[in-house]
Amino acid sequence: MSWLFLSQILVAFFGLASLIITARALGPAAVGILALVDAYVQILDRLFRLEPWQAVIKYGSEALAQDDTSRFRHLVKLSVVIDILGGLLAGTIALLLAPTLAPLIGLPEGIGASYISLVAIGLFLSLRPTGIAVLRIFDRFDVLAISDMVIAGLRFVGIVIAYMLSLDIWAFLALMLMHQILTGLVAFFLAVNELRKRSLQAFMKLKLSQAFSDNPGFLRFLWNSNFNVILRQSTQRLDVIVAGAMLDVTAVGFYQVGKRIMTNVVRLGAPIRQVLYPEMTRLWASAEFEKFWRLVRYVTFAMFGVSLIVSLPLAWKMPEIAVLLFGPEFREAAPVMTILMFAAVLYLGALVLNPALLSMGLDSALVRTTFVSTCIFAISFLPLLYWLGIEGIALTHVLFNLVWTLGCILSIRAYLARNK
Repeated sequence: MSWLFLSQILVAFFGLASLIITARALGPAAVGILALVDAYVQILDRLFRLEPWQAVIKYGSEALAQDDTSRFRHLVKLSVVIDILGGLLAGTIALLLAPTLAPLIGLPEGIGASYISLVAIGLFLSLRPTGIAVLRIFDRFDVLAISDMVIAGLRFVGIVIAYMLSLDIWAFLALMLMHQILTGLVAFFLAVNELRKRSLQAFMKLKLSQAFSDNPGFLRFLWNSNFNVILRQSTQRLDVIVAGAMLDVTAVGFYQVGKRIMTNVVRLGAPIRQVLYPEMTRLWASAEFEKFWRLVRYVTFAMFGVSLIVSLPLAWKMPEIAVLLFGPEFREAAPVMTILMFAAVLYLGALVLNPALLSMGLDSALVRTTFVSTCIFAISFLPLLYWLGIEGIALTHVLFNLVWTLGCILSIRAYLARNK
């Protein structure tokens, strides 16, 4: 836990510092272009590549608990194949659609497709989900944390150099590509090294069919766990795309600084979620229900209370904070930053609900909850955009997180009522 907190604090710091320097180097319009490119690439990545790490943790932990190393190695092979095929599909589609979609989402005519094509190369080189699964199963959160800190630090150093040399937007796009490639490969090679230490590295020669027969329900769990993430993260990216298509890149730049701050605030809760999932899975599987629910209550009240106490004074001074961090051009971003900060408060308060539902085997209920929340997000998006502009888009995130939280709570209550 200490490694994860240190990692996320430093990664959040590097992320915020990188955003500040990028904003001061390029201005709101260029920040908007970077946001649109990143959103395009990440949306296609999420839509066309299933991440197997949650399924591998679930079934791999069971295999190791039974001392079935053959079953575990088959799972690793299956995970690698899923990563490779998903990366090929997502990368190919991203490149093919770039010339058509770039101008439609607000990127400059002609050159916008080139911006996308450069960054989309990184989609072909992502084996991170397999790396995450292996390292987390063996409790090597320290290795994963250190690698994430180093990668974020390298990007920050690159951005500082680009700023000092007064480089243009291409340098920042290249740094985005570098970050994506390192993120996609470093964790995997660290995981392979961990497998080698445990004499589990010879997995690529195994048959895939055995992995499916040894792990019934793997594909269902893979789909359900990813469908929930696809819905949730698509809303986190699609809003930028729609804002670019309907507003201008300067407005997108204002919106992006608010979103990036929200992302870095939420990042501080990621270590808790990462540690909670395997721990809660063990508690539920061993029928230690009292400890399970005590953990749920403690984390919920602690996260919501602390984040709310911190957020209230920041909201009061947000215009001054926006100017101080990003410069006078970004004063108009203050309302968006405030709204998205409170969306982050809701997200952090409900942080424990996702691993709780997965640990209880309620992955289908989690998917339904996220689907309903996404529908409400989509229905409210355009009316709020027309009514309030980028502030309206920010409010849709508050609405999504609120509906999602209530839906998860109702799903848990319904399960408990059925199993009294």
